[in-house]
Amino acid sequence: MKRNCFSILSMVATILLFALITGCNSSGTGSNGQPEKSKTITTELQMGDYLSITNTEYVNGVDTNDGMVMRVYTYDINNKALTKVTDLPYTSQYPLTVVSLKEDKIYYSAAGEGKGDQLFVYDNKTKTSQRLTNDLFAINKIIPHAAENKLIMAAVKKGERPLKVIFYDKESKQISAVNDQDMDTTVWDISYDPETNKTYAASYSEDEQSKNIEKANKTQTDLIPPKNKIVEIDNHSMKQRSVIELDNEQILCLTARGEQILIATARQINKDPVEYSLINIKTGERQNIDLPIKVRSELYLSKDGKGVYFLGVSEKTDNKRGIYFYEFNTQKIESIFPQKDGFINNFRLIPSNS
Repeated sequence: MKRNCFSILSMVATILLFALITGCNSSGTGSNGQPEKSKTITTELQMGDYLSITNTEYVNGVDTNDGMVMRVYTYDINNKALTKVTDLPYTSQYPLTVVSLKEDKIYYSAAGEGKGDQLFVYDNKTKTSQRLTNDLFAINKIIPHAAENKLIMAAVKKGERPLKVIFYDKESKQISAVNDQDMDTTVWDISYDPETNKTYAASYSEDEQSKNIEKANKTQTDLIPPKNKIVEIDNHSMKQRSVIELDNEQILCLTARGEQILIATARQINKDPVEYSLINIKTGERQNIDLPIKVRSELYLSKDGKGVYFLGVSEKTDNKRGIYFYEFNTQKIESIFPQKDGFINNFRLIPSNS
């Protein structure tokens, strides 16, 4: 699924569209979150930053007769080594997995009891899965490497509409939402900065978005995004600080590292061009930059700040969708995981020792 829409309804519609295009359905493994036996399991922890990749594929490699799986991979950045970790059942609305090599576990979304998805964890040591939540409906992001033994999500709670920043405490096994009573603000993307130990969230008003849709329908004009803003969240106190607000500009995705945030934006919803800019976290100062890539869902600044990992296309790669690394100074693009078999749903850059 591509996260390039502006509401949870659009998100679900995109999932359904993907299912129709591929002619696929969920794997026939049931909704208990138990994975099929994996062919390869990572046995040694990689050193340094790495990528965790979710790729949905046919079980038999041909059609839906045997169902689909979320095929989980890691990519060791230092050694440039791609490893298949395991297969997990594809039962969720949005296929999402994240590998934590430090814990030797995989956090992922899967169908829970009744409607909606819940957070699950797969233990590589015991080869078993466990459901961790009961109160969610959909999960859009999972960040497993935050400090204070917490996991961070962009998720929807049962009976609600907006995406929120939700913390899962691994010790108490409880969830807590930032701005829990706010039923208007939707958090479209989140990023965790290991250098500042803060979470950064991009959000907008659902009410303002609805008004813009109504106006566009009446005037038969392009749909203009509502005001988007980025806030900094203290993971311990949940206190927030405004970083920047953008008028009539959609934040497609963001990545924070060190003292800066890189964002991809668009002036019109679901339309090109995609623009990029760097934001100083402390001052909110913004600087536009030119990048020869097109990204709408996933991008991550490298640890040294010399480049960016992204899921998208570029003229330098003949516009073939995949995961790449773009180096700012040399303007070279390195292919990491080109889309061949199945569909790349998402990936995440995981800091070392996380």
